[in-house]
Amino acid sequence: MSANRPLVSVVIPAYDQAEFIEGCLDSVAAQRWEGPLEVIVVDDGSPDDVGDRARSHPLETTVIRQPNRGVAAARNRGIDQASGEWVAFLDADDRWTPDKLQFQLDALREFSRPALSFCRYRRLTADGRRASIAPEHPEPQLVATPRRLMWRNFVGTSTVLVHRRCLQRCGGFPETEQLAAGGQDYALWLRIAAYFPLVYFPRIGMEYTLHEDNRVGADAVSHHRGGLQALKDFVDWDPARFQSLSPAALAALAALRTGKFALDTLKFPRRFPTGSLTGALRETISALNDF
Repeated sequence: MSANRPLVSVVIPAYDQAEFIEGCLDSVAAQRWEGPLEVIVVDDGSPDDVGDRARSHPLETTVIRQPNRGVAAARNRGIDQASGEWVAFLDADDRWTPDKLQFQLDALREFSRPALSFCRYRRLTADGRRASIAPEHPEPQLVATPRRLMWRNFVGTSTVLVHRRCLQRCGGFPETEQLAAGGQDYALWLRIAAYFPLVYFPRIGMEYTLHEDNRVGADAVSHHRGGLQALKDFVDWDPARFQSLSPAALAALAALRTGKFALDTLKFPRRFPTGSLTGALRETISALNDF
């Protein structure tokens, strides 16, 4: 059944997520995609037994252990080990729906160019309940273009299926100090979108787990900071190609993003703790100094 179907490499970074890894791997094992899969779990110096649990899972999994270097380095280590034509990313505390790979890959077989594809996802609490705020993302009617991606990051990392040639051309996740606190994934999507198509499937393909150890996604100010740093990284990565994005243009984009942040604090106050707007303004001023 796997004849003429491409090998897909699934890269799963894992740090202190032993309670989630078995459910994550169960969701990979349950995929209806009938092509070949290789699953790579990178134990990023985790203090728990996440690597041991991954290795003992019925799904045949390659487990790589390394000293703790952060999620970007863990994903990059997985990319280095991957041999598939397509690479899929899945965080250890997230899960795929059973048809996720199938609907992406079946559609991409008709696509003539390497591309980055992504889909919608559903936010759930750690005990499996539907999140009360913004439970599904992004909106079904989204038109994914590089310009709109610069305005906001609408790509969920655990929904991404990307052709190997995109990664070969644009590299892996940036491991710079400026992006250490968040934004590495957004920075890579921006790079890839500058050279390859973005293919959006408006179907739910992933369940994103909200819990106290989520880093950027649950912290509006950190998310804002990561976005600004990713934009700066994007321009610095290939200044000749992106010379049209002058410091003034970047400053205007940062200001617009901050304005949207302010409007969202008024429209959706439950999402933003007290002081979020002040924190976002502080991060914007710091970013403008860097631009």
